[in-house]
Amino acid sequence: MVEKVIAVVPARMASSRFPGKPLVDIAGLPMIEHVRRRALLAEGVDEAVVATCDQEIADVVDAAGGKAVMTSDQHERSTERVAEAMLSLDGDVVVVVQGDEPLLLPGDLELVARPFGKADEIESVSLLSTLEGEADFFNPNIVKAACNQSGYIMYYSRAAIPYVQKEGACPIYRETGIRAFRADFLQRYVNLPETPFEIVESIDMMRLLEHGHRVMGVVTEGVTFGVDHANEVDNIISILESDPIQSDLLDKIRACD
Repeated sequence: MVEKVIAVVPARMASSRFPGKPLVDIAGLPMIEHVRRRALLAEGVDEAVVATCDQEIADVVDAAGGKAVMTSDQHERSTERVAEAMLSLDGDVVVVVQGDEPLLLPGDLELVARPFGKADEIESVSLLSTLEGEADFFNPNIVKAACNQSGYIMYYSRAAIPYVQKEGACPIYRETGIRAFRADFLQRYVNLPETPFEIVESIDMMRLLEHGHRVMGVVTEGVTFGVDHANEVDNIISILESDPIQSDLLDKIRACD
């Protein structure tokens, strides 16, 4: 039985493509606050915490009434930052929420957290979404996940998989970056040695598969929107203003002030 679920949002100011991204203003709120507050709206999530190595981010979160945990600035992967933060937090399941998704749907966090309450053997869950046509399929910036008949992930790749020798439908999805782990298993995961496919594909979740662990895939019908460049912010604001679901969520997180 799952007693407590914590959503942890890893964030840092340093970014080669968009420095200072977590604090960029979007419709009157810093991006990190959009994400943290939406995580709090998820049913079953008991606490939402920001894990950061930057005092600027922590100060903004604290001023908004949230909780931030300071971490090392030496982490190369977000899961390592989350694992360090969890050493000072008390929870049974941790949901890793990327800090650059201001259009996050709270229901997606519910999807990745729910399986832990149904089966004790589940160690980790990855949120998947539908690939939007050939552009996504051939885009190396989009991680693809191949699932078996039981919904567990067999392989992740940036390549267009599978190679199509014969026409047919295969369960291939987009890996969104939203993941959940049993808290104790997360600590084991980050201490596993790096693996060959993890390194060459630059996909950290491959480490679990290569060490023989299973990752359950759950599919959302929604579309995730990560912000990689400053010129994408205007599009995010446009969606917040025009999409009824997003507009309603914006009203709800503003009410958290």
